[in-house]
Amino acid sequence: MDQLISFFVAGTTLLLAFLIFANNNQLSGRVHLWFGSFILCIFFIQFNDLLEKTGFLKTRMFITDVLGLVDFIVAPVFYFSVIYFVRPNRKWRVKDNFHFAFAFVMLLLLLLSLLINVNHHPTAADKENESIVITVFNFIFCFQVISYCIMSYRAINIYQKNLFLYASNIDAINLKWLQKVVICVLLITGLWLIDIVFTLAKTNILFDHFASLIYLVGIFFIAYSSLKQKEILQPDQQEKIEIDSIIIQASSLENNQKKVISDIALQEMKSILIQIMDDKKPFLDPELSLFKLSSQLDVSSHQLSYIINKGFDENFYQFINRYRIEEAKKKILDPKMQHLSLIGIAFEVGFNSKTVFNTTFKKSTSQTPSEFKKATTA
Repeated sequence: MDQLISFFVAGTTLLLAFLIFANNNQLSGRVHLWFGSFILCIFFIQFNDLLEKTGFLKTRMFITDVLGLVDFIVAPVFYFSVIYFVRPNRKWRVKDNFHFAFAFVMLLLLLLSLLINVNHHPTAADKENESIVITVFNFIFCFQVISYCIMSYRAINIYQKNLFLYASNIDAINLKWLQKVVICVLLITGLWLIDIVFTLAKTNILFDHFASLIYLVGIFFIAYSSLKQKEILQPDQQEKIEIDSIIIQASSLENNQKKVISDIALQEMKSILIQIMDDKKPFLDPELSLFKLSSQLDVSSHQLSYIINKGFDENFYQFINRYRIEEAKKKILDPKMQHLSLIGIAFEVGFNSKTVFNTTFKKSTSQTPSEFKKATTA
């Protein structure tokens, strides 16, 4: 059964890697290259494990040693796949090569050991030492994966937090699915670590089957999540520059640093913004962004972000969705809108997700939309 599951995992990862590399419409440029490489690394790891379990290679061979080196590049490859999801146009830096330095050193040591031991027949002591070395490197592998997963999760969190500064609907551009993939990788690594510490796979066949089944489920989850993810529309070059400026500004506001406009100008622009929101209702546009709204006010997105953050003590996402909730409440109470369902009203006021509408509505009113409707029509 264990070998059968390993076959499924290896086959699934190879197929998924092929689909990611082939599907240029889903993940663009470096993003699909790095994420596909990560999946391919998992395939090589599983394939190497499969060779050992089946006993296909009776003696140590160079190919299995080379496949073993994949263990030390899978974590940084995964990390860079996350980084390029967050910043697709990021340029490669010289210092990025150091993430693969350990794997390079291991390759050199492997080549050196092959040269030294070309005619050497391993003794019992050699085999015992080899077992100790393998255990040590397994610990290093787990520590490396956990460290890179933590860094990846932090990078996604920062990205998610920054979305609220300039987007009013984030479902199409958030990376929650990738956060779940990181957690999935951590859980699998946790099982590896437990196995290394307690050697359960060798002594407990039930744990071995359970671990293999978890690996299979984890791989299927990663496959499902990555293939389900829609292509994320990237901002143009000018918007990227403005986003970076807005992020820096938001950080400075938290530290009570310099003003973007004077307090008098802030109050004037705040009044104009309120008037536009009440009269033109730009929040009804589900694709409304900070950049679209700033063009209607004839101010820079940098200034508008400051006006919202400083004048209303909200980020852009909170500001726009507060207006959407207020408009939704009016429509729920409006007899002329009784033909619309609650989800219909959600779409009418600019939301593009039932879940986000319900969550935001309850956070604002302490009631779900249906509870609010019952309470007001009773």
